[in-house]
Amino acid sequence: MSMQQLSEFHKEYGKLIQEKYPDTFDPKWLVMESGWGYFHISSLDNQPWKEMHKEAEALINRFYSHREDSYGKGWKSLTLHGLNEDTQSLSQYGERDKVLQQLDWTSISDECPITKKFLTDVWPAEFLNRVRFMLLEPGGYILPHQDRPDEEKRLSVCNISLNNPEGCQFVFKDKGIVPFKDEGSAFLMDISNPHSVWNQSDKPRIHMIIHFELGRRTRDMFYTLRESFYTNRSRLNERLE
Repeated sequence: MSMQQLSEFHKEYGKLIQEKYPDTFDPKWLVMESGWGYFHISSLDNQPWKEMHKEAEALINRFYSHREDSYGKGWKSLTLHGLNEDTQSLSQYGERDKVLQQLDWTSISDECPITKKFLTDVWPAEFLNRVRFMLLEPGGYILPHQDRPDEEKRLSVCNISLNNPEGCQFVFKDKGIVPFKDEGSAFLMDISNPHSVWNQSDKPRIHMIIHFELGRRTRDMFYTLRESFYTNRSRLNERLE
């Protein structure tokens, strides 16, 4: 894909699209049936994202190049929980169940105590799979791609902006811009939808991506999503009045 095609993708789909919230919260509908590209976990808005950003930023020279030979430029990652500091897609390491049993905290997590505390004490899921800081350098981009096939549509991965400088946009095909906040924000995402990121700012953009399994904390996630749902719905109604 050329830079012109990247520009055209962002021009065509780079608009804020507001999904319509139903009157009542239904977790199955939200996660599996809504067809939404993203969902703001607003109940986590007051987490120490800026302190977590400082921890990641202090390690900026230790990030590993990520998929630059396929569809990224200036895209880098650093693993907090995985097989090592540069854990890629788990499918490339063998049988999934066996790989999951090998996942653990990396040495990077020891240098990020605030981030680790959030993941162990606040994040509402029992099991962590891959957890990574993701860096996109100024001028860097991630070409449009899908991380999962169409038949696996669901809100399943958490993407947290530890910062999101003005001029950096995450865009879903047909779903629009994800309204990440520079001061920090968390979103569940359906990465079966084609998406692209382009950092047209002069600052590095650092996010954290959490892959997870609920395990015995289904109730915790339920309450987190329910609170977020009604908060989001209320804020939307206030803007429309």
